[in-house]
Amino acid sequence: MATYVLGGFSEEASSVATSKIVSAELSVVLSDDASVQVLNRNYRGKDKATNVLSFAALDDPDEEALALQRGVLSLGDIVLSRETLIREASDQSKRLEDHFTHLLVHGVLHLLGYDHLSEDEAIEMEGLEVDILSRLGVADPYMFETRSPQSRAIDE
Repeated sequence: MATYVLGGFSEEASSVATSKIVSAELSVVLSDDASVQVLNRNYRGKDKATNVLSFAALDDPDEEALALQRGVLSLGDIVLSRETLIREASDQSKRLEDHFTHLLVHGVLHLLGYDHLSEDEAIEMEGLEVDILSRLGVADPYMFETRSPQSRAIDE
């Protein structure tokens, strides 16, 4: 499914089942650190604020059947902490818009099933982020990083 969505719903990336899906939707919520901390504690067991959380609808087995009926795939929800987003952009000397775009791309990749739990997964996910951001005119956010991809996961 991720290949189909990232491929722009192209025929080359489709199967008989996915060819009936013509678009995707997701929800983006800008929240505050306190609310994000509650979500992070309740859903990930981490009692701290974080920059981005993703709640994938694709984890729901009924979602694919519903998507085939509607022709619209619900990817899920992305919650961003506005306070953390602003603080990180300032601390990292990044434009707020660029950092927001990076976290949004990162969240969407999580919705599509990508993760960074292992070094190989982190390298793959980071490569996709850099490629997508480049297409959007955003510089490589990891350009000056010296830590390994897995150790610098942005939503930890």
